Amino acid sequence: MLQSYEPKKHTVVTKELLLTLANEQQSRRRRRRIITALDKIDEIRLEYLNILKIDCLWPLTNLVKLKLNNNAIEKIENLECLKNLCELDLSFNRITTIENLEALENLHILSLYDNQIDVIQGLDHMHSLAILSIGKNFIHDLEHVLYFRKLKGLRSLHVAGNPCTERSGYASYLIAFVPQLIYYSYKMITEKEREEANEKHRRALANILEAEAKKQKEVEAVKAAEEKIAQLSVSYVEYLDEDCLFQQMFCNDDEGTKLAKLNQDTEAAFEQYRQTFSEICHQLYELGLREESRRREEIQALNNVVEDRLTTATNKARKIMDSVQSKRVEITVRVTQMLREAAIVADDADLDDDAIDEIDKVARQLSLEFNQYIDVVWKKLMREEIVIHEQIEEMSRMFETNINDMVTAFLETVQEYFSQLRNLETEYNENLSPIVMTYLNSIEDADKNPFLLSLMEDKDALTNCLAGSHFLHLQVIDDRQDRMVKRLRDWQAKFLQNLVDDETDRSRNRILEITHFLDYHRDNATVAKILGQQSLQMEENESHEAASSVVSKEGTDHQSEDD
Repeated sequence: MLQSYEPKKHTVVTKELLLTLANEQQSRRRRRRIITALDKIDEIRLEYLNILKIDCLWPLTNLVKLKLNNNAIEKIENLECLKNLCELDLSFNRITTIENLEALENLHILSLYDNQIDVIQGLDHMHSLAILSIGKNFIHDLEHVLYFRKLKGLRSLHVAGNPCTERSGYASYLIAFVPQLIYYSYKMITEKEREEANEKHRRALANILEAEAKKQKEVEAVKAAEEKIAQLSVSYVEYLDEDCLFQQMFCNDDEGTKLAKLNQDTEAAFEQYRQTFSEICHQLYELGLREESRRREEIQALNNVVEDRLTTATNKARKIMDSVQSKRVEITVRVTQMLREAAIVADDADLDDDAIDEIDKVARQLSLEFNQYIDVVWKKLMREEIVIHEQIEEMSRMFETNINDMVTAFLETVQEYFSQLRNLETEYNENLSPIVMTYLNSIEDADKNPFLLSLMEDKDALTNCLAGSHFLHLQVIDDRQDRMVKRLRDWQAKFLQNLVDDETDRSRNRILEITHFLDYHRDNATVAKILGQQSLQMEENESHEAASSVVSKEGTDHQSEDD
């Protein structure tokens, strides 16, 4: 009678399973060390377990090598915490999509052999990926070749078993367009194969290189523009060096744009307005750069002075602290000498009570003197810290006054520039009205478009149109001024507050450092500590001397036997 087939149950990944496998899979050299915490596991094999879902791996934060091959996994997931992972094996599963690998930036080796993948994706961020096995999947098109071209660190690629590899000349195409490859299907690519592939696809390769060079220039241009904007943002004058603010006024003003383009007179007035407006903006732009440079110099001057004061104070404090340590060493040496002399007098016998009392009395006196010395040093260091703290606070107040004056003066000048822009806008609006009116009275009915007809049908239409355009332009100018003022004031308040907070934290940490240092030496200069340490040291020296004498005696005995 045939037995009924029972499908194998899916394994659920648990902490107990991970610890069990990790201990079983340790090398013989490391097997004595029992792993009890998941963050101590650096590699693990979860093979042939019929795992359906990747789960419970987040505690393996130090995992370097993970094998999940020969399971029933359908989706790549829950690997975000494995940031140290260098090797990942997901071969012989049921995966359809390459996904959720963005966090694995250190991955060097990835195997997705024998799955159900039909599109190469999700690997753009893997700059460290060197070895990729994607064979025996469902990849048909050739777009993946250009995708592999972007993986600059890729050195070994295995694609065999995919429908795309059955195309004539696939290997040559791949070698030509993925020049960083050294191994293809686990065989080293020869120079002859590479030369033949490059020659065969020379024209297509030249077109690709030209397109990539063009795109690279565009990327670099965008990056340079972004860096420039970021730099100008620190000066709060971004988009003021060109016509950006002027164009922003008209980008949402359709009626104002139409009025500016009615005829040659309106276009001339518009162009004159644009030039004058841009000149004022450029002057404001240059002023912002100069003022930012002045603020930066002021900040650097403050940092230099504070750094010099702190360096001087630190060197002075270090000498005082060194004297504390030297003082404690002197006490230790003196007590040690007393113990040795007493031991010699006793001729290796136990010390009598009088000798012990005398040593204890001296040790107590030395400890008392040292504590008094510590108190003096503490007061001296605290006094020095208070002085330097007050000096830095005074320098910070002077800096605050200077920076406030600089910012206030700058903003007053900024207000004048923006007032010029508003006056210029008002002047342009007033000059445009008679030009437009004259033009409307001079044109024939046949030349009137719907916009012009709407202006002529209602006597207030032109006035309303100009007023609306004027309002929009003033709003753009006011918003730009408000944004500049707010951002600069916010920086000013935040920077000055951080200056105070940083100095407060520095002073507190310095006081704690001094206190802990002196407390440590005070605690180690008590009578019990001094006598205990010296007795222990003497015992260790005696043991060492005895061991040396034994070794010497054994060597002598061996020499006698040899003789």
